[in-house]
Amino acid sequence: MKILVNELEKVQGQRQQLEGPVITKGIKYPHLQFENFTFMGQAQKIAELVDVAGDLSGAIKTGCSRCATPTTYDFSTSFSEQFSDQIEQVDDDEDEAESEIIPYQGVEIDLTPYFRQTILLDMPQIYLCSDTCKGLCPTCGTNWNEQTCSCNNERIDPRLADLALFFKKDKE
Repeated sequence: MKILVNELEKVQGQRQQLEGPVITKGIKYPHLQFENFTFMGQAQKIAELVDVAGDLSGAIKTGCSRCATPTTYDFSTSFSEQFSDQIEQVDDDEDEAESEIIPYQGVEIDLTPYFRQTILLDMPQIYLCSDTCKGLCPTCGTNWNEQTCSCNNERIDPRLADLALFFKKDKE
């Protein structure tokens, strides 16, 4: 998605509605599939500053991190960036987070790389099919959401194995 700065200059100070698809082809995650990503927001030019704000949303298809069942995650996040073609020196005392103005050149601003960056930074690291997902049996691979197994999955820390024997002798 691109913004034509000269169009914003014509309506200086007024917000222009932006809506459209977001190109996610540049995001390379082999186990994730990005679908139907859109941006709905506004752009405004005030003096030399172009302010863009809105919401990014779409669907991420992948396998559940616990049970590997195919799942779709509904992704939604806010987007806010400021651009300027005349970057001034920023005081060292000023908070860097507040002074992150992105430079641009020419008559248009391509928002696609900034959309991708926001998606990558805000997407979750773990995807679950449900909050109550039980996962897979580490011994036999049975999906515990669908059925149970008779495997003994009691884990004993090898450093404490002798302590378990000590208590076993006490019971006898």
